[in-house]
Amino acid sequence: MSDEARLQKLAAIQAAGELPYAERYERTHSLIAARELATAQADDGVEAGQAVRVAGRVMTRRVFGKLLFLHLQDGSGRCQVVLDAKSIGAEEVERFQAWVDLGDHIGVAGTTGRTKKGEPSVWADSWTFLSKSLRPLPEKWAGLSDPESRQRERYLDLVSNPDTRARFRFRSRFVKELRRYLDDHEFEEVDTPILQTKVTGALAKPFITHHNAMDMACVLRIAPETWLKQCVAGGMDRVYEVARCFRNEGMSPAHLQDFTMVEWYAAYWNYQDNMDFTEGLLLHLVDTLLGTRKVDIGSVVLDFAPSWPRISMRDLILQDSGIDYAELPDADAVRAAIAEKGIRLEADGLDTMSRGNLIDQLYKKVSRPALVNPTFVTDHPIDLSPLARSNDGDPSRVDRYQLVANGWELINAYSELIDPLDQRARFEQQMEARAGGDDETLPLDEDYLRCMEHGMPPMSGWGMGVDRFVALLTGQDNLREVTLFPLLKPLESSPDTASDAASGDAPGDDATGDAAESMSDEHRALLGSPADDIEDLGISMERARVLFDEWVETPSLRRQMEEASIVMGALARRRGANEDAWRVLGLLHNLDFDKVKEADRHCLVAAEVFVAEGMHPAGIHAIAAHNDKGLHATGIRCVSALDHAVSAAEAVVGLVHASCQVLPSKDVKDLKLKSLRKRFKKAGFAVNVERDLIERCEGAGVPLEDFLALTLDALQTEAVS
Repeated sequence: MSDEARLQKLAAIQAAGELPYAERYERTHSLIAARELATAQADDGVEAGQAVRVAGRVMTRRVFGKLLFLHLQDGSGRCQVVLDAKSIGAEEVERFQAWVDLGDHIGVAGTTGRTKKGEPSVWADSWTFLSKSLRPLPEKWAGLSDPESRQRERYLDLVSNPDTRARFRFRSRFVKELRRYLDDHEFEEVDTPILQTKVTGALAKPFITHHNAMDMACVLRIAPETWLKQCVAGGMDRVYEVARCFRNEGMSPAHLQDFTMVEWYAAYWNYQDNMDFTEGLLLHLVDTLLGTRKVDIGSVVLDFAPSWPRISMRDLILQDSGIDYAELPDADAVRAAIAEKGIRLEADGLDTMSRGNLIDQLYKKVSRPALVNPTFVTDHPIDLSPLARSNDGDPSRVDRYQLVANGWELINAYSELIDPLDQRARFEQQMEARAGGDDETLPLDEDYLRCMEHGMPPMSGWGMGVDRFVALLTGQDNLREVTLFPLLKPLESSPDTASDAASGDAPGDDATGDAAESMSDEHRALLGSPADDIEDLGISMERARVLFDEWVETPSLRRQMEEASIVMGALARRRGANEDAWRVLGLLHNLDFDKVKEADRHCLVAAEVFVAEGMHPAGIHAIAAHNDKGLHATGIRCVSALDHAVSAAEAVVGLVHASCQVLPSKDVKDLKLKSLRKRFKKAGFAVNVERDLIERCEGAGVPLEDFLALTLDALQTEAVS
């Protein structure tokens, strides 16, 4: 439901003869462009401000006497806007306060400049109401944290979480750069049917529908493969498609029912040419979009440095399970060997599964999860690849490869089968398997066979899941996090539930919230209550060091926690707070991370230790509040300045570390503040750094620009060896 107070303000706007929903607003600058103009006035010695017209959503507001400070946000980012009653009139400031809520859109005409504290701003000469929001935005600092709420209400996720906006912009640039590379290598983009009369292109269960006008059954496209090959047969030597595909299969973090696939085919290439081209293409994407070939995805660092290993599926499975499937002539023999080795496969229908699909399930169980760095898995068994060309030297296998990284299949490719008689025989084998109960097989496709019989050139091509590759490069372990609007079951309860729960105005919302209903009362009692400062934390730095050495082993984690301690000390000095207490909290904030990897339990185990050690409850609360990924389990949100400080400090050291890694010396003392600010704004850089957490510095009373400067100065002064 709409917010009653907002409806009353809407009525007041209408009663005043103003439009609460404007038709348009003439902008001269984006907010970031205006901010950069204001920044240049000090950095480049420019004295006079520049007239601008900007517009955006009101995200924050603070009142200081006759001054009203706002942060507006548009597609480019945020900029501060200042409404000064002396320049625009007290009645305009009063009108703003009477009409405008957080989340509303306004336009501002004014002049760029700096505040007394140096914050780049637009000083308003006038403002215009553009759009009234009737529901509150998610709570300011916690944002929209619950994964399902973020996926259901992606628009709120985009508004609230800068890292989400950066991730989907990265996806757009990924597809754009992929297209550019293919276009530059003489590929042509085409469109092929999504609605089809038969299953083609891949082994998967289809979505089935019915065309009423033609009175015939239809399926949604599984893959565009056979259509693209028909284009090549027609004389389009290199073609590709960015294709929406659909598979009526189970849900998992690594699988979606509808997803985006890129497929391409090149005449006169074989799968070896394909592998060489693919390595060059993907290295180009990684170099262009990330600027580094070592990609930190959280649990591991992927090394894309060439050349990538190439190993046959037979050798890989033999190495990992002791089973040589080349010696097993049929499905029963493969099943028996799997049982003899005591390997348990989780797939349904194992008793009726074909030999090829059994081998595929075995590979996915024993081999694929162990492949971390990019690896080409080659030479699959022929009965697993009905559309691939058999090897000239060994007809039992096909000239095929899969590219695997971090246990995920990213690309499937082969030398294409162009012999129509061989293709017909394989379709018939697939039909026999289907008759035996294996429904993940391809039906006989007479239209495609007819095309083959007219003659196809030698060719090779591949299919790549865009969602999966983008998830890999952005460090996401669930494909829904790189899909703007993933398929979700409808809510059984009111559709208002997600918005109301996310909003800071939710009934009964307090410091701990209602999100942790499943957490035990014992744990809830451990997590303390918020405070802006602590006179006596209850744990000395000496004792903190002992705990730190007992619990934290990983070198990178130790460095991160020590650097967070340094930043917390600097923040304490800035605020005039208890520096000793703040430093200890920085040092201990990830105490249980090495031993507790699950987000739902992170900080809960540490809380038990802290209670036993006599830590002040506000300190325990501040540490627990930084675990955004476990918010649904702990229910602890950032509330106090101390809470916000811990979150900002632990995140900003990650940005500094990533910024140092691209320096020749990799030394923080060589890092420039201008470079650090630039890399904060660059969405494609260090995508795992949670920039929204860094921005919580404002909840600790320190503007972002000041916080970055404070952080760099502190780390350069007290560099961790």
